[in-house]
Amino acid sequence: MPPAPLLQATESDHLQLLSDDDRAWIRDVFADNVPDPGCVTVAQLTAMSLRERERFRVRRTRYLRMMPLMETSVVVDVMGRLRLIANSAIRSDLHQQDIPILNGEPGVGKTMMLKTHAAEEMRRLALHRSIAIEDGVAKPLASFRPVVYVHLHGPMTRYDVIRLLCDELGWPTDRNPQRAFERAVAQCGVQLVIIDEIQHVNFDGKTGRDVHNIIRWMSNFGLRVILAGTDIDWVLNAGGTPAVEVAARNSRGRWIRVDVPKLELETTAQLECWLDLVYSFETRLRLAAAPSNDGWLADAFGAYMWARTQGYLNSLVLLINLAAASAIETGSETIDRATLDNIELEYEVERQRMQRMAMFDAGTYPVICQP
Repeated sequence: MPPAPLLQATESDHLQLLSDDDRAWIRDVFADNVPDPGCVTVAQLTAMSLRERERFRVRRTRYLRMMPLMETSVVVDVMGRLRLIANSAIRSDLHQQDIPILNGEPGVGKTMMLKTHAAEEMRRLALHRSIAIEDGVAKPLASFRPVVYVHLHGPMTRYDVIRLLCDELGWPTDRNPQRAFERAVAQCGVQLVIIDEIQHVNFDGKTGRDVHNIIRWMSNFGLRVILAGTDIDWVLNAGGTPAVEVAARNSRGRWIRVDVPKLELETTAQLECWLDLVYSFETRLRLAAAPSNDGWLADAFGAYMWARTQGYLNSLVLLINLAAASAIETGSETIDRATLDNIELEYEVERQRMQRMAMFDAGTYPVICQP
């Protein structure tokens, strides 16, 4: 593949150095391409034709669903650590890179944090390349793909992981995927590799040893690597043959654990943070019959939503999205307790729901502890 010409980037157009797909991906992550459909009255909604009503439904659903990552105490902590590591790194195979791994239960929001960090890094590294071009020190590239993000969907070998990375870069692989990946890194200017759902690798066997070693090779090669998974203790301490243990020991000496907990409600400050989060979703609801007073959802149902979701971000997102869809489908155009009660969430948070909500309604559920 012939090198692409070096663009003369300026402060205003450095994002043009990125591929069309990467720029579109950034816009999706930050919801830059999602217009607010606006609010309508019940009378205006009733007066719409079938086609107009469906167009409005699609637009308001998209506006709610495409919400960017919202700041919480957990998000601020995790994103702050990732940014600090990023700002301290340089691209050099003379300096090995330590590897942060986000560790948390399913549903705490790890993937959205990773995607947001990836988008931030694409923008930051595009600016760095534009400066290098301006200074006359940029190397010619076939294409500029500074960040590659992949999501593992099932058991994978080291070659499967490498091929997945090459596919994401649009780079062909052959019998030696590792060598193909080296060429892709060099020709695409890759600096950051993000691998989500790393627990899908069988770390207690030969595959686990190989993946430990290939991730270590990436960091020795000068690449920054970020991992995420649901059970880092198993990933790093699964045992196995002496060779597997040696590979895991090498990873334990380089991987930086970044815990991502669910949102708790043990203090007044945590309650305020949670209500702010619910309010952020409230401001994106476009329901024709919703109350006009500010905080109508957060103040009335914020604590209830925590009791229902147990503080799992993904469950909160699902609860509000389905409640909004139900309000539109039934024609009520608002959300009340009955709407929320009729929504079923993920299996984990539905367990013992009846007992939890009975305690909540009786005022005996420990939603809030001491300030």
